[in-house]
Amino acid sequence: MPELAISAPDGSHFEYEEVKTAKGAESLGSVPILIWDKLSAAVAFYGSEDTITDVLDGTSLRVSFQNIARRLKIAGKTDEEIADSMLKFRPGKRVAGATTPASRAARQAKAATEKVGGDSVEKLLAMIAEGKLSEADIQALTA
Repeated sequence: MPELAISAPDGSHFEYEEVKTAKGAESLGSVPILIWDKLSAAVAFYGSEDTITDVLDGTSLRVSFQNIARRLKIAGKTDEEIADSMLKFRPGKRVAGATTPASRAARQAKAATEKVGGDSVEKLLAMIAEGKLSEADIQALTA
């Protein structure tokens, strides 16, 4: 793999790994991913144990770095720019938002699409949006 001009912090290194998009169907190629070898080095780099605790209670650094790599690779950025963005990344606290009827409906629409196909779900939702199915119709279907 290519040698990076940007250096990983002490106690870590960059490894190249393949990242994919489109639910794993399309490869974006190999990109550098920051890998931590020493916990104490990660604590020193990120500034506190609290930050590492936030990582342990939220999205892992690897997943965050893969997302950074995916987003920047799609944008045509270089490996140096991808590595630099990983070094600048600082994890935040996980915040669970309250669900809404719209967010719950979107989640169920996505799940239904995986079961019966997107076209059928889209047609059903269109019928509801166009007023072709009333609240009473929906109640009768779900009773």
